[in-house]
Amino acid sequence: MRYAAAIDVGGTKILGALVDEEGNVKKEIRVPSDLELGGLHVMEKIFELLDQFLELEKFDAAGIGIGGRIDVDRGVINWGVRAVPHWFGLKVREMTESRYHVPCAVDNDVKVAGYGEQWMGAAKGMDSFVCITLGTGIGAAVCIDGKMLHGKHWSGGEIGHAILYPGGRDCTCGFKGCTEQYLSGTALVNIYNERAAVKVKTGYEFFDRVKEKEALALEVLEEFVENLSVLLNSLCNIYDPEKFIIGGGLIDTREFWWDRLLEKMKASPINQVYAPEIVPAMLGNKAGYYGSAYLAFQMLNEKR
Repeated sequence: MRYAAAIDVGGTKILGALVDEEGNVKKEIRVPSDLELGGLHVMEKIFELLDQFLELEKFDAAGIGIGGRIDVDRGVINWGVRAVPHWFGLKVREMTESRYHVPCAVDNDVKVAGYGEQWMGAAKGMDSFVCITLGTGIGAAVCIDGKMLHGKHWSGGEIGHAILYPGGRDCTCGFKGCTEQYLSGTALVNIYNERAAVKVKTGYEFFDRVKEKEALALEVLEEFVENLSVLLNSLCNIYDPEKFIIGGGLIDTREFWWDRLLEKMKASPINQVYAPEIVPAMLGNKAGYYGSAYLAFQMLNEKR
């Protein structure tokens, strides 16, 4: 049995698993990390995790999902919004392969989650889907006709920085009005606090007020649903996917907004063409390491 050491790099933790070719997880490990400390720190923490796997089982390949626009041909972080030390240009593949002497596949963390849903989750057996993560920010994995969209400059599928409101809210990427400034958990908190007399500190507190049916919280949430439906309608016309899969931290709050979203999409003119299928992601925070394992085995098979 061959094993992949599969890694999903987050902002405050790195989650990894030792996975076989059938998707069975032999061991799951997480280690704390701090993205703000930079790329070299993150690589040290990845190696710490991989070393722990080696104590259990020899792995045949490694897969790493990591933030940024990733040059998957070279396994290098090509660009990212947050300028942390030693991040842009970080040679993730080269550093990993030279230390462990196994093939290493590297891709953007959200695209990797999309591969995970395709291999073991809500997109299983599909060759055309858009997997959207709604969390601190927004990301997407866009798979069309069996091929994950990366683009010439590794920027394909960056829907978080598509313009929703021209001249709108400032975004960290330098543009104004990006979807990320209206549809992320961070955006919900920011928009609510701009109007509220008593502020909230977290998305959890915001949804507590939704649960209490506070008028302002319900108003902000309704705007969120409207904006999300606008995004999905645009993506229907751009990509024509078989299915939309929505995950990320905000999916855990779907009891407050999911039915309303489906209602809006059923009333959309897009239904004259086709009725888009919209489902929650299945794998939760495991999608990243399942996708990393999938890519690792793909690379291993190509090298045969």
